[in-house]
Amino acid sequence: MKRQRRFVIGAALAALVATTAPVSAHVTVGVQTLKVFRMTYRAPAEPATDLANHHTNKMVVTFPAGFKVKKCVKDADFTCSFTVSSVTWTRRAGSTNFEDVNYFDVDVRTPGIRGTYLTPALQIYSDDDGVDPCTEPTCVFWKQPNTTDPRPAPQIRVNGPDKAPQVARGTFKPLSELGSGTPCPADVIASTPPGMTPAEHCSHFGFDPPAGSEPPPPPSGDELDVRGTAKLVRSGHHTTVEVHVTGLEAGKTYMAHLHEGTCANVLSAHYKNDLAGPDGPPNELWPSSKKGDPTAGLTANSKGVVDGFGRANWVARPTARAIWIHEPPTDPSDPHAHARIGCADLI
Repeated sequence: MKRQRRFVIGAALAALVATTAPVSAHVTVGVQTLKVFRMTYRAPAEPATDLANHHTNKMVVTFPAGFKVKKCVKDADFTCSFTVSSVTWTRRAGSTNFEDVNYFDVDVRTPGIRGTYLTPALQIYSDDDGVDPCTEPTCVFWKQPNTTDPRPAPQIRVNGPDKAPQVARGTFKPLSELGSGTPCPADVIASTPPGMTPAEHCSHFGFDPPAGSEPPPPPSGDELDVRGTAKLVRSGHHTTVEVHVTGLEAGKTYMAHLHEGTCANVLSAHYKNDLAGPDGPPNELWPSSKKGDPTAGLTANSKGVVDGFGRANWVARPTARAIWIHEPPTDPSDPHAHARIGCADLI
């Protein structure tokens, strides 16, 4: 695993913002697409803190779609664990090396698409009571979108040409998990259906309600727990997709499509090989459970499970980054009828 450079994603006083060593800045620069880099998160204690009683006990960093965590680094004071999209450092029992700044290292593969990405972080101090939800001052959420905000998320700027991985994999998540408690995007707010508040529409996708709005009603509890795996392979002059989906209603048929953008873009368009061409296969790629019929959709078996496959005679561009599943359009009065119910990011 070749690492081109090591970057510090750091802090000054009580701000966890991105920097490049040795010059302080708000955004890490020069990170190339589809490369593995060692990232260092520099986590501060609050100013004028009594470190014996209020020191960092845990740091959790979450990476957006396209990043892939390859390895986290342990040290004498912190152990660590990771998933594809997050890493957690936890202070070891008996550690008394309480510093005003802690450093956490992780090896991450960058996305194939250029851009500036936010990597939200949760810093938990030793005097947190462990009761959910975690709140300040014993927990600090570094997740705000702007570097001028009080708690800005660390930012990483990815440069270089857009590249498509030959093999990309992902896991399906149900709709309410996609926003993951992040601010509701402006385009989602603007797309609120008639008769529904922006807060309700945003919460439908798991986003926080817009600032100043009334809280949305509690979830109805009838959301499908869409899970499973997806795989996309670019090979020669073809692109294939395979999906394995659980949590569907037995016997029902669901449509699934390869989409532009990531699952975070809940309004993204179907991926088209010819952008000016017709809708549907063969210009689009739709996984199907019926061999030979790309428009048949995914029909769940008696256990709510389905396997699907799709093949196209073209190679998907790097912007093909997600597979969405839609519910059957059974209730025309529902403003989210035929809505998206699950998505897998392809990384």
